[in-house]
Amino acid sequence: MRLIIFTNRDLASNLFLNHVLPHVAPYVVHIFLSDKVGKKATTEPPKDLKDLKFFEQTLPNDFIFDLLDTQKRQPNKDSKLMTFNELSDFYSIPFVSLNNVALEENLDKVKKLLPDLVLSVRYGKIFKSAFLSIPKLGVINLHSGRLPQYRGVLPTFRALMNGDEILYPTLHYIDNGTIDTGGIIGSAEVKVETGKSLLGHVLSLYPASVPLVVRTIQQIANGEKPLAASQTDENAAYFTFPTEEEILLFKEKTGIPFVDTAEYEAFMKLYTND
Repeated sequence: MRLIIFTNRDLASNLFLNHVLPHVAPYVVHIFLSDKVGKKATTEPPKDLKDLKFFEQTLPNDFIFDLLDTQKRQPNKDSKLMTFNELSDFYSIPFVSLNNVALEENLDKVKKLLPDLVLSVRYGKIFKSAFLSIPKLGVINLHSGRLPQYRGVLPTFRALMNGDEILYPTLHYIDNGTIDTGGIIGSAEVKVETGKSLLGHVLSLYPASVPLVVRTIQQIANGEKPLAASQTDENAAYFTFPTEEEILLFKEKTGIPFVDTAEYEAFMKLYTND
């Protein structure tokens, strides 16, 4: 089976790839990366969202990963976390930026790879019908929240603000151009932890989701079609990025910081030999 992964150039996506590739690399022929999620903002985003983006993307991509790549490390199966470039080299899988899957030339790139299955994880763009018709075994997406309750962007923020005690990253099919509406294959469970930041909770979702993703890919590779439960509109809600007012309410209700620098520093040491 030929698998293509579409993901985002951010810390959570990198963490997911570090955990999933040891199990599915023999299937993977290509990995495409978006550089951001959603369209370009027309207004200045709230400071907390800018800070979150800095720690999720700017700091790792433009500084930490670049620095590690210049060290020409020699990762092996026992290595700590690898950068995008190190993963590409170690598994001999091309990692390529692709930000507009609707362009005919980009659709042609995907077609030439002859994918049987596409896995999407945090990819920043919406797949339309022309793309969805390419992989003959379909497109599956790992969404970072419970469906259909938390469709859309940053569901972890919404779940924490609602006082949820368990987070449910959900694997589902994408079968049309709507967002987070396809049949649900399954979900993982991640307990909310007192004292953990919003970013810390987001990062915790991806290692916990790997067994579900791997099991599903292996089922499909074996010629089985995983059962999927249809979503209904009951309790369904779609969310965009939180507003300044919603962020203030989040802080008042939860006391959870968007980023904890000590927690972040401890996490980033997983990329070093210290």
